[in-house]
Amino acid sequence: MIIEPFYLGGDPETTERKLDGDILVKELSSTSLHAMLKEGRQLQAELCDLPLDERLQVISMLGEIWQQRMIDGELDSAKRELAAATGYPEKLIDMEFSFVKKVLDAEEIRANLDGSLVGGAEALESYVGLREGEGIRHLPAGPTFIISSGNSVIPTLIPTIVSLVSGNFTLLKPSISNYRAVVEVFSGLEGLMSKSPAAHLMARSLAISYLGHDSPTLEEALGQGDLGVVNFWGGEPARSEIGQKLSKNPHHPRLFVNGPLTGIAVIGGSRADDSAARGLALNMILYEQQLCSSPTLAFYIGPYEESLRFAAKVRDHLDAIGSQYPVEPSNDALFVRNSAQKVLMFHGSKVMSSSSPRNPWTLVVSKGASNLEAAVESFPSFNVHGRRRFLEMVVLDSTDRLASFVAQLPHMNAFRGVDKVQTVGTALPEDLRNEVLWSLAPSGIYRFVPVEDMFLRSATEPYDGMPMAALFTYAVYQRQTPSKEEPG
Repeated sequence: MIIEPFYLGGDPETTERKLDGDILVKELSSTSLHAMLKEGRQLQAELCDLPLDERLQVISMLGEIWQQRMIDGELDSAKRELAAATGYPEKLIDMEFSFVKKVLDAEEIRANLDGSLVGGAEALESYVGLREGEGIRHLPAGPTFIISSGNSVIPTLIPTIVSLVSGNFTLLKPSISNYRAVVEVFSGLEGLMSKSPAAHLMARSLAISYLGHDSPTLEEALGQGDLGVVNFWGGEPARSEIGQKLSKNPHHPRLFVNGPLTGIAVIGGSRADDSAARGLALNMILYEQQLCSSPTLAFYIGPYEESLRFAAKVRDHLDAIGSQYPVEPSNDALFVRNSAQKVLMFHGSKVMSSSSPRNPWTLVVSKGASNLEAAVESFPSFNVHGRRRFLEMVVLDSTDRLASFVAQLPHMNAFRGVDKVQTVGTALPEDLRNEVLWSLAPSGIYRFVPVEDMFLRSATEPYDGMPMAALFTYAVYQRQTPSKEEPG
C-alpha cells in the first residue's frame, strides 16, 4: 500500500519511509512544503476575490461527486480499509460516508459561517455594517495547517472545508487510519478543475500529506513554516510537543487545540422513557464510544429501583442495535471486559452484559458512587479508550452532587488522558434539565443536547467553545467618520 501526497498544484518532491504492514509513505519534502506555503499566500489573495457563492458551489459539487461514487460502489474498498483501521463496524462506516454529502452542503457551510463570524458569511466578501459609519470584514489568517485525528472522517473534513472556504491555503495532515478516505473526498476536485476557475483555484489551495510524528518535514512546518494558523486534534504528549515547536516559529502562527474530551448522560424522571433508552444505547454503539461526544459515564437522577427499570430498557436496545453493528473484539479485550465486570460486581454494582462476543456491551448500575476506578486499577487497559460498548450509570437522589462528579472526572484513572466533559446528553423533565444547565455550566462543558442524538452536530454549533470560521480568519475593522468624543 502506498500513501502519497494529494496536491493538484504541481508535482511535489517527496521523501519515502516504510511503515509496518508493508505501507510505503511518500511525505512532502521540506523544500516542497516551503514552496507550497509561499505560493499559498498568493493564492489566498485570489481566493478572497472569489465570490463566496462560487466557493460554496465547488464544495457542493464535491458532495454530488461523492454521492454518485457511493452509489456506484467506487468507495467500497475505502470503507473496508477504514473499518479495519478503526475497529468500527462496516455498517457504521457506511453511515459516516452517507453524512459526507451533508457536510459538503453549501447551505450547511453558510450556516456555519453565519454563526461563526461577526457580520455573517457576507463579511468574507466585503465590509459589513456594524452600526452607522462602522464595518467589519474577515480575511484568511492562514496558511492553515490542520493536524487531524483518525477516529472519524467527518471531524477531519469540517475544519478543512471551513478553512478552504474562508479563503485559506490549507495543508492537511490526516491520520494514517483515515488518510485514504479523506483523500477520496477531495479527489473530485481534479475533475472539476477544467470546469470552473473557482474549482481550479480551490484545488490548488489544498494540500494533503501524511507526516509521521518524527518527520523532518513536520518539524520544519511547525518550527519554520510560514503558517498563520495551526489546528491540532489530539492529546498528550503530542499537544505539548507541538506547542513547544510552534513557540520557536518566527512567523508566530496561532494554535488552536481540539483536545481529548468525552461525554456524559444525565437521565431521570418522566423523560427516562424508551426514547431516551434507545438514544443512550445508540450513542454507546456509534463510533464505539470514541467520539468526544460519546457517553462514557451516565447519571440517573431518581430512585434506584427506577434506574433498574430504565437500565432494562437500555439493555434491550443494546441487544437490538448492537447486533446490527457487529464487531470482532480480540480475546484479550473480551477477557479484560469479563474480568472488569467481576470487579464491579464485587464492589456492589449491578452488571448487565451481552452474551454475544460480536456485540460485547456492558451496562453497570452503581448506587451513589462510581466503582469504575476499582476495575481500572485492577485492569489498566480497561481505560476510556479500551472500554467500548461499556457504560456505568451512577444513581443519585438529586442533581446536588452532579457538578462535583463532573469536576472530578478528568482526575480519575478511568478517564486518564481526557481533558474534561465536552457533551452532556440529557433526558430530564424541564425543571431538572434547567438545574443541570445552571449547575454544570461553570464546569467548562461545551454542549448540552438531547441524549437521543449526542453524536449529531448542528451546522451552527461552535467547536469546543470556539466558532469554527473564527479560527481561520481575522477581522478587519473600518470606521468612516471621526469619533465625536474628545480625549479626556
